[in-house]
Amino acid sequence: MRGKVSSRRVRVWDPLVRLVHWSLVAGFLANYFLTEEGERWHQWIGYGVAALIGVRILWGFVGPWSARWTSFWPTPERLRASLRSAAGAGTGAARSNPGITHTPLGAVMMLTLLALLLGLGATGYMMEETDLFWGVAWVEEAHELMSDAILALVPLHVLGALWESRKRQDNLIAGMVHGYHRPPGPPRSDA
Repeated sequence: MRGKVSSRRVRVWDPLVRLVHWSLVAGFLANYFLTEEGERWHQWIGYGVAALIGVRILWGFVGPWSARWTSFWPTPERLRASLRSAAGAGTGAARSNPGITHTPLGAVMMLTLLALLLGLGATGYMMEETDLFWGVAWVEEAHELMSDAILALVPLHVLGALWESRKRQDNLIAGMVHGYHRPPGPPRSDA
């Protein structure tokens, strides 16, 4: 059935990965839009987000293959192949077999968002729980800058998922809800 996308689906994202993903989304949105800085709720949500990232980091070493860092870590070789493929210069295999988990560019976005969320947790802790950094302007500015950066990157993350969904002809956002994706294969031919 060359030229057609398989309707077969495989489990990619396990329940823990999906729970952590959507909990991070909810925690960030709640702290950005619903709570005030310095409020107890803001602090506890921030601690919860940091703990979830800790769980996700650990799960990247002991979880199922698709959750493991090695399954999608954006190595220089993977990034080069992904960029060549995006430019249309990659080999047929690179173009038609992007992998079932994150693309290298998607992995860079994911790691960037996780690092920024950890940075928010660290600067929030520094501002509220340590005397040394309480009221220090650069810590507050770094905290605000990271939260604004996340708010700017999230739409790019969603647009990237929509773009890749269109390329793969598989709803990747829905996959983060139910956990399934189609295995990668040759691009679909509508002709």
